[in-house]
Amino acid sequence: MKKFLSVLFLVTLCVVGFSKTTIVHWMHHSPARLEFVDKMAKQFMEENPDVEIVIQSIPLSEYKTKLLAAVAAGSGPDVAQVPGEAMLELYYYQVIQPFPTTVMSIEKLQKDYIEPTVRNLIIDGELYGLPTDVQTIVLFYNPVLFEQAGLDPNRPPEDWNELIEYAKKLTKWEDGKMVQSGWAFEGYDRELETMMRCAGATFWEDEKQTKVKLEPAILETYEFYKKAIEEHKVYTPEFGSRWTGFRQIKEGMVLGHGAMVGSFMVGSHPDLVFRTAPVPKHPVTGKRITALTSWSLSIMEGCKDPEAAAKWLLYITSEDAQRKWLEETGELPSLKVVANDPKYKDDPLLGAVVDSLNYAEPTFSKGWANPSSMLRDAYNEIIKKGVPIEEAASKAIKEINKYLEETFGQFE
Repeated sequence: MKKFLSVLFLVTLCVVGFSKTTIVHWMHHSPARLEFVDKMAKQFMEENPDVEIVIQSIPLSEYKTKLLAAVAAGSGPDVAQVPGEAMLELYYYQVIQPFPTTVMSIEKLQKDYIEPTVRNLIIDGELYGLPTDVQTIVLFYNPVLFEQAGLDPNRPPEDWNELIEYAKKLTKWEDGKMVQSGWAFEGYDRELETMMRCAGATFWEDEKQTKVKLEPAILETYEFYKKAIEEHKVYTPEFGSRWTGFRQIKEGMVLGHGAMVGSFMVGSHPDLVFRTAPVPKHPVTGKRITALTSWSLSIMEGCKDPEAAAKWLLYITSEDAQRKWLEETGELPSLKVVANDPKYKDDPLLGAVVDSLNYAEPTFSKGWANPSSMLRDAYNEIIKKGVPIEEAASKAIKEINKYLEETFGQFE
């Protein structure tokens, strides 16, 4: 009996000694991101044999519903990728927990990270996530089409006036049909917000940031897009997708996220040549501001080992990881040491993408439902239905405020 108990004791010690901490990681599905994170997980587990990382990649259309349902049922993940603009909402609902200060302090965060990328992640003096999938808006242009139009391929448009001037020279019509667009756009809300900020929009009615307001800069931006179509005729909605057109060398310029650097390199016309440039300034305000969006890697409330979870999240947002993402996809870094590397600042494609961090402001949008998408709704009403600009914009502002009140009003 004594021998049996001794053996049992040794077996118990072995089980306890080699038991692993399991960290379940949820993310919305992206083939490239899943491949990258899975590779990082294997490396992390080799370096930390006492931790097991389990990756679950869920289609974006189902992600929010499944995540919140799992959390409510007590079967949610330990860490999850969540929208940066949803952090306050998740904080109020007590879905996330702060990072252990033993792993990352606010002081170190502010020292090492670019401020706009982490602004929404610090709530009531505590850190609730690390930035990932950081994106801004930049200008993409085709230097070959520039030369064909008599434009200097090394001098992209500096302001809105030049944007239209260049676009007109780049646009081609044949027999009443557009065959080449000088500047293509479809009312993407982040692009609209970027241009509105350049025109002087601040969005918020007060410092509490609980309500947005209708501003002249918002109306001016819609008018600018409307004129680009109706008066300057540099684009028409019937021309089709701005991404497809640019890929097929049928568009001179397009505004979009830096991650399109990697996207345009795959599946485009084999002769496509493109460059990146800063967002054109507003000709009167002189402002150049780009809307910054990001996701957050956060520790969920039910995580039993937040320190291990935090170390894992630091690992996949490390300097080495951010360099790989930037070089392979154009996804922006959040670490200063990467963003300030001359290697990237002088790169013909990545230079303007990285530089955009210097004039970036986090999107005004708050909440997982992304109320800024209502800016696009107004655009569609103006461009496709002929609704007067002020009427459509006023409606969008009212809808945004309704959402903000329903989502956050209960916590005031």
